[in-house]
Amino acid sequence: MKKTIINVHILLLTFFFVISGLAFAEGVPQIDNKTLQSALSTVKVSGGASAGYFYASNTGEDADDDAFLLSNFMVEASSTGEDIPIGFAGAFGETSTPSVLGTPVNNDDFKIEYASLSLKPVKEMEIEMGLLQPNSGFENTYTFNNNNVILGAVASQQPYNAYGARGGYKAGGISLWGGYYKQRLDEEEYNSPAYAWEAGISGSIADNDFSIYNYHIYGQRNLLGAVIERSMDNIDLAFNVDYWTWDSDVNERYGSESSIGAAFYICPSFGSFSIPLRLEYIDQDKSGIYIESSGTKQIYAATVSPTWHYNDNAYVRAESAYTQADGAFLNDGQAEDNRINLAIELGFLF
Repeated sequence: MKKTIINVHILLLTFFFVISGLAFAEGVPQIDNKTLQSALSTVKVSGGASAGYFYASNTGEDADDDAFLLSNFMVEASSTGEDIPIGFAGAFGETSTPSVLGTPVNNDDFKIEYASLSLKPVKEMEIEMGLLQPNSGFENTYTFNNNNVILGAVASQQPYNAYGARGGYKAGGISLWGGYYKQRLDEEEYNSPAYAWEAGISGSIADNDFSIYNYHIYGQRNLLGAVIERSMDNIDLAFNVDYWTWDSDVNERYGSESSIGAAFYICPSFGSFSIPLRLEYIDQDKSGIYIESSGTKQIYAATVSPTWHYNDNAYVRAESAYTQADGAFLNDGQAEDNRINLAIELGFLF
């Protein structure tokens, strides 16, 4: 009998809570699905992933000569609304792609790669703040955005992401920008300088897109570079030249204070098939900027990357690269003058 009474009480309490909940819900404003959809419609999600097999000859005793790499993984979220002056962009992931001067090693350090907020006080002006990508060079750090699988020799020394602020102004087809940075995403890059700054100009002249940039790394290096790009029918062309100089504080450690490097890119396309070619030349004299060897003065590199595009999002590409640099590489403790890189990669962008 007592058990029956308890069960009745439980039923009555349950009924009371259900009725009270319904009554309370009627008095509380519900989330408007249209409002939620409107908010989500201003956020764009994009990114990609690539993976493959990478090989490099003459890697030395302490490095593997081949590996299967998750070469890139990136998920980016960004704002798309144009009716408000504040926007954002941020990406999480990793990149493991070596340069033609490096060796294949997987990077398992997944982290925020870049993230920033932007403010447009007027239509022509934008101010960014956060973890920013530099506006230097032709190639992208995240190589599924490039035509070649492996990063080039010239691009291997270009600045990486850093925390700071950058302002830009656009008018008459010309863009100007300037930025100031403190900590770097990779704390070992350039031995974590106290600060760095960049300035540049970009635009288009006679169907040629151009960019001129200056990136100064306090107490260490200064980079002056330029990029020119042009498209003609089914051929894309680009030329990137970088001139590095050591800061006066470290110049005395090296036999030369400067280095110049240039990369030429040509990418002919035939429907879903393309054959990107990259040719590079670097004269670092005794500066050691690209390869820390006093005997390596000049570097030559050639890369070809046959690519089949299944569609705009998916691709498969193979790559062969040859690099010539006196005494720059090691094989069984012996100095070698060349390196061969091979790669095959699958990629998907979204």
